[in-house]
Amino acid sequence: MTSLVTKIKKGRPYYYAVDSARVNGKPRIIKQVYLGTIEKMMEASDLSKGSKIQEPDHAVVLEFGAIAALLDLAERLGVRQIINDEVGKRSQGLPVGDSILLAAINRAVRPVSKNVFFEDWFLETVLPNSFPLANKKNLSSQGYWNNMSLITSEAIRNIEDKITAQVVQKYNISTNCLLFDNTNFISYIDTDNPSTLAKRGKSKEHRSDLRIVGLSLMVSPENNIPLFHEPYPGNTNDAKRFSEIIDSLKSRCQKIQQDTDLTLVFDRGNNSASNIEKLIQNDPFSFHYVGGLKQNQCQDLLMTPKEAYQRLEGDTFGETTAFRATREEFGKAATVVVTDNPDLFRLQMRGITNNIEKCRQELTELAGKLKEREGGKKFRGQQYTEESVLSKVKNILTAEHMKNIFEYDIKTNNGYISLDFNINEEKFSYIKDHILGKSVLFTDRHEWTNEQIVGAYRAQYHVEECFKQMKNNDYLTFTPIRHYTDKHIAVHSFYCVLALTLASVLNLEFKRMGYKISINTMLKELVKIKQVINYYILSNKNINKTTTFTEIKGIVKEYIDKYNLLKHASKI
Repeated sequence: MTSLVTKIKKGRPYYYAVDSARVNGKPRIIKQVYLGTIEKMMEASDLSKGSKIQEPDHAVVLEFGAIAALLDLAERLGVRQIINDEVGKRSQGLPVGDSILLAAINRAVRPVSKNVFFEDWFLETVLPNSFPLANKKNLSSQGYWNNMSLITSEAIRNIEDKITAQVVQKYNISTNCLLFDNTNFISYIDTDNPSTLAKRGKSKEHRSDLRIVGLSLMVSPENNIPLFHEPYPGNTNDAKRFSEIIDSLKSRCQKIQQDTDLTLVFDRGNNSASNIEKLIQNDPFSFHYVGGLKQNQCQDLLMTPKEAYQRLEGDTFGETTAFRATREEFGKAATVVVTDNPDLFRLQMRGITNNIEKCRQELTELAGKLKEREGGKKFRGQQYTEESVLSKVKNILTAEHMKNIFEYDIKTNNGYISLDFNINEEKFSYIKDHILGKSVLFTDRHEWTNEQIVGAYRAQYHVEECFKQMKNNDYLTFTPIRHYTDKHIAVHSFYCVLALTLASVLNLEFKRMGYKISINTMLKELVKIKQVINYYILSNKNINKTTTFTEIKGIVKEYIDKYNLLKHASKI
């Protein structure tokens, strides 16, 4: 039986609907529902009679989906605790683990400057509920600098190793085959800044006018998950950088993988005899390796007739064929596999055809100007010389293979320079028959099949995907680097890679639920989910609040339900 019960609290009556029943022969309350004050009950009665539904005075919209998913994953991995255990808790202010995790989540979803971090981002999310110590002061630029100054390079390595160990163990990530590569990122650090990490060098983004910061990255083939990273001076070439980091990679791998039967995959830019020697030295253990050879290192192999090639088995290889040989490379016995990929051939041919046409037009224009001068036409600027024309021709033919495909003749006659050029069909045919579509791989995994060797090397694209993601302007971007000391640049690199690690593992969880989507698509769908808090001004001038969410459906709803992400919603 249901009855109305009144309870007096602080002198005011509050009403409850109560169901009672006999339990073991004694009357007991078995259900109680709070109805509210008499005013609220009257408002509810009015609404039931068809009164106009009260419109909210205003609403606050908070970012929820992607932030809750990344935060929940970080908490399950113990990221904050790992950082605080390594760095130590501060006696005052925001714990270092909190500030670094917030920076990583921000980098993943909507990177902003630390100058506007608190007001333009943090307060517009559900994060204040999970970071009660965060405020405008400790999330300012100065607050971040204070915390970043407490993190040494050694601490970063130890923290990353512990997080990586957690990921590898929890998600059973295979580390038998690891992928390594380097890239660099532009900075806007002033030329006079004494930073040793930001240097002028060969920018991957072709910005020779800016200083660049290098980044070494090792990832797993499964889901592009970053395992280790280290920043380095941007003017260091790849082979030298590889030599510098091999010992570090070995010691860090040993922390997460007791099995020492590891294979490291790297591209041809890292080759040198000393690097191969370092890889196979047993200190504390040796790497096996799969690498690529530059075509000028093995021209004799490229002359092998097509009859020697055999089709690779498996749908992933398409029409690719290969042949193998055993020979000495960099002073060590190696198995060499040469592949011929028709898809790669067609792609390279399109590029060469476009470059040929571009070079032909520019050479024709230059030759025409020289002929017009000979005809007496006046031009502004200095007169051409054979040296200046040769320099212009070389600049025109800088694209790959163009200087071999084009032949040219520069002559002086009666004081006037002339230029003749044509395509060397014999050399062009050689390039098409023996170079385009070909890749040459080498390894000390003599027992592996051609398919295993080619598959391992092709997995290198996983590192390239990581770099591509970190140069994305929407999510997980590494730039701009708004820090000007080496220590702060190193911490910036750490939380940018941490953001990518969290997003990659999050994406892996989606895939293991049966949804194979890209990281960008995943984040885009999650970012759509907002928490909406409606504010109502009642007749007695009190404020009432209700909360809801934008529509949650499909794979995002399944994920949110599986991990109970609504627990991270802002409390009202």
